[in-house]
Amino acid sequence: MSASVPGTATPPARWWSRALVAVTAVAVGALAAVHLAATFLYNAPTNPVSQRYAGPVDDWMNPLFQQNWRLFAPNPISENVAVQARASLTPDGRTTAWFDLSARDQQAENENPAPGHVLQNALRNAWFEWAASHDANGNPSAAEADTMQAYLMNLVLDRIRPLAGGSIGSIQIRAVTTLIPGPGRTPAQTAPQVRTLDWWPVPTTPTTAPTPPPTPGGAP
Repeated sequence: MSASVPGTATPPARWWSRALVAVTAVAVGALAAVHLAATFLYNAPTNPVSQRYAGPVDDWMNPLFQQNWRLFAPNPISENVAVQARASLTPDGRTTAWFDLSARDQQAENENPAPGHVLQNALRNAWFEWAASHDANGNPSAAEADTMQAYLMNLVLDRIRPLAGGSIGSIQIRAVTTLIPGPGRTPAQTAPQVRTLDWWPVPTTPTTAPTPPPTPGGAP
């Protein structure tokens, strides 16, 4: 009978580590299942299930996972929307030039070896969601209006801060919408349409809860 060599014995299995892995796998699987179900109900045609859970589904999907198309009934976008912004710097009140943030996002996508829809569509979708939750004068018209405004502001600030060259006191956003030329569309219809919002003050301290800035107004 040979003696065992010290240090070569297999350590006993740690049951708690296996349990932790199992619990983590179950939690990740459940989270993925919830997200897939919410995405399906969000995009599917209106049905009794989607109507019953419309509130929780909207809370889950908006604003981070919001989408602007529907399964089984696609509605292709027929216009180009460029989101632009400028900043007022503190303490001297100097105003920057307008920055075409959508063009910069598109350039980053073109230079990205693995591009994705998140960067490409985030600003445009945020603008659509803001416009859908506010009326023509920029007044809130939906329950999620404050959230959509805070979301659009945060996206713009994330992009304009490296360009501004100073501390930002307020920002102004505008959208240049150009209808894609097509049969029956006149040059007047396909001319760029500009909607400029009022200045939005930037909070001096970051906050997780969206704080409504002064009511913005759409300017021609």
